[in-house]
Amino acid sequence: EDPDMAPLLYDKETFYTRRIYDRISDCWNRPISGKPGARINVIKRTSDNGNKSYKLHLDKTTECLNLGSYNYLGFADDWNNTCGDKVRKGLQEWRVSCCSSSAEAGYTAAHDELEKCIAKFLGKEAALVYSMGYGTNTSTLEVLGGKGSLIVSDALNHTSIINGCRAAKAKIKPFKHNDENDLEEVLQQAIAKGQTTKNGEYKPWKKIIVVVEGIYSMEGEICRLRQIVEVVKKYKAYIYVDEAHSIGALGKTGRGVCEHTGVDTSEVDVLMGTFSKSFGGMGGYIAASREVVNFVKAHSGGTLYTNSLSPTVVTQILTAFRIITGEDGTTLGREKLDKIKSNANYFRSELRR
Repeated sequence: EDPDMAPLLYDKETFYTRRIYDRISDCWNRPISGKPGARINVIKRTSDNGNKSYKLHLDKTTECLNLGSYNYLGFADDWNNTCGDKVRKGLQEWRVSCCSSSAEAGYTAAHDELEKCIAKFLGKEAALVYSMGYGTNTSTLEVLGGKGSLIVSDALNHTSIINGCRAAKAKIKPFKHNDENDLEEVLQQAIAKGQTTKNGEYKPWKKIIVVVEGIYSMEGEICRLRQIVEVVKKYKAYIYVDEAHSIGALGKTGRGVCEHTGVDTSEVDVLMGTFSKSFGGMGGYIAASREVVNFVKAHSGGTLYTNSLSPTVVTQILTAFRIITGEDGTTLGREKLDKIKSNANYFRSELRR
């Protein structure tokens, strides 16, 4: 290292890497060959320098049961039979990338169709598509939160939500995980005390946004949305629901946590979701009133500065939507929704034995 420069890494970080992470790093980041289906072929690798780097043995693989995938409805397994033909056709028509942001030359008729499809599916006025699921939260919350605003966030919310809240110029207060009683107490205190001013005068918050997840990804718990919505509306706050892990998989018709808990989507101000789980694609969306969507579209870095979602992936998502809703003329979507429910119930019951 150059003695005249500040260290790039600190002792604590290098100790963890050298003494802990390097020794067990072979447990993660394992490359696979073939499709990411229910079973995957893990490529063998070896290291001769203490796991600092690896040599891949491409001719040697181990078949493993895949318990680390987002492949909720199995589109990665049956892709050739369910989505392949339409996606290949879409590739010929639109190519892989628009090479531009949505605000410039990266918005196609396919993107417009997908946004209308999402809005209709969720019963919202409008929707906005992003090229990254993680970036959907970080880019949207940064815009919705502002100076003088308060974001009340579930204590176990995803990192993308946390970073989106931090990027906003809003005050952040957590509430106990999935606890509507603690949420009510936090809202009561926030409204009673208002913002902190230099002269100690009372100043109300410009707006309060409560952020929760439909299914909490690390815990697998379903949000108590009915109870939380009642508290949010009682105190005239807004609610933002992250449906990354629930849209397309939860509810009788795959419409997510609102359908599962009996909450009308009109009661939720902003619905967020991703396409990397149930739809076999990538990217994310928000669905809300046209006013909110237009505001976010005009101010979000995810639409102004980031390459738009690949139109080929858009074709994949649209095809998956048609299967899930039965618009393809088959019962395959219904069968997939029934299957994920039965699989989850079976797995849960076996764990309890």
